[in-house]
Amino acid sequence: MIRLLQARDGSIPLEQLRILDMYLMFPSLLHRLTLTSELREKLRSLRIESPAKSFVKMPGTASVWQDLQLYQLTALKRLAGLGILHREELLERNARLDRAQTPSKLLEHAASQNETGKPLLNFLVDELGSLPMSGSEGLVRRAGLPSRGPVT
Repeated sequence: MIRLLQARDGSIPLEQLRILDMYLMFPSLLHRLTLTSELREKLRSLRIESPAKSFVKMPGTASVWQDLQLYQLTALKRLAGLGILHREELLERNARLDRAQTPSKLLEHAASQNETGKPLLNFLVDELGSLPMSGSEGLVRRAGLPSRGPVT
């Protein structure tokens, strides 16, 4: 999550951050997204292996989303408790990195990882991050995620 927050200036809605984080951890799931032809072409250029060709059989996107929830919410609470996330943003259901409170080694490591995975990160932050969250063209529906779930 820190990698995504560092790559994007400003805040990210918590639900969007969780979705982007899921795709950062499991990029092969991106192939299951319903995308416009333009976005599909950009995804192809990343040359990410599809789940069908993967050695490990990936469960459905909704299952991964639900399974990750406990870990992601725990991570968000821990980051907030350490002061790494702005608390006032969390009250508005957004996450924003407090760079002054984030250990420099953590920022350096995230920057290094972001540089290594720059094409994927740019696709996630710039392309998927610009999609609306709800509605028929929203990220939640395109990803095939349950539109309602436990309150976080």
